[in-house]
Amino acid sequence: MNTTAVLTEGGLISADILEQIAAGEAQGQRPQDFGLPRTARLADEIATAWGDARAYWEAFQRRLQRLPEDDPATTVTREQWVIPLLGSLGYENLTYQPRAAHVDGSTFAISHRDGPDESALPVHIEGCRTDLDRRAPTGRPRLSPHGLVQEYLNRTEHLWGVVTNGYRLRLLRDNALMTRPAYVEFDLQQIMEGERFADFALFYRLVHRTRLPRTVEDAPECWLEQYYQQALEQGGRVRDRLRDGVEAAWSAMEKYQMLLPERDRSNLKSKKT
Repeated sequence: MNTTAVLTEGGLISADILEQIAAGEAQGQRPQDFGLPRTARLADEIATAWGDARAYWEAFQRRLQRLPEDDPATTVTREQWVIPLLGSLGYENLTYQPRAAHVDGSTFAISHRDGPDESALPVHIEGCRTDLDRRAPTGRPRLSPHGLVQEYLNRTEHLWGVVTNGYRLRLLRDNALMTRPAYVEFDLQQIMEGERFADFALFYRLVHRTRLPRTVEDAPECWLEQYYQQALEQGGRVRDRLRDGVEAAWSAMEKYQMLLPERDRSNLKSKKT
């Protein structure tokens, strides 16, 4: 995609599929797929959410300016920015989690869930002055915010989760079998400060509450999982074409060798070895 405000890592959702989503051409992009009346105009809903987001952002920035430099801005980020923003995208049940989740002897201090219990979608919200990829200098918590949510997904039945510091928001998926990070990231700071409405529209279309599972039970059928599976199928077809191309090249080389005189054929073999 021709934007620096949206990043896809690890092939979680391919750029081709993101472009289809942005254009409203992918599956699941009808008004009724977002819980709206069939006659509603999704573009109008996105424009309304954009207007709300700009107001939330301005208020958030004003509050930030009043904080001491050493304040991580966790409460302000959550209450003045992220929770209202996600509320405009259908997250109506974000619930603070005062106690960490316990999984096989490890604790995971996921800040929020969009629902009443641990089967609900995990949404971890840090302060905007906290790096998503770095552990705290104190060593507590034991993982970076990104690492916390990723390991939680890998070790539980949850398939998808959200982690954000207000400036960046990432969609994560269980990827215990992968050796590199995989996520889709939206640079919210760049989107808001740069007045990038088109990128916000994609954010709405991909991060809206109806895209993610309600509970662990319906995760395999959610729209994000369907987009992920489509990306896997696309990748498989690309690998098949590459393999076919390599096999065709070797076949052509072998036929070429058979047409050469014996002396030239021997010279070609000696060069290969």
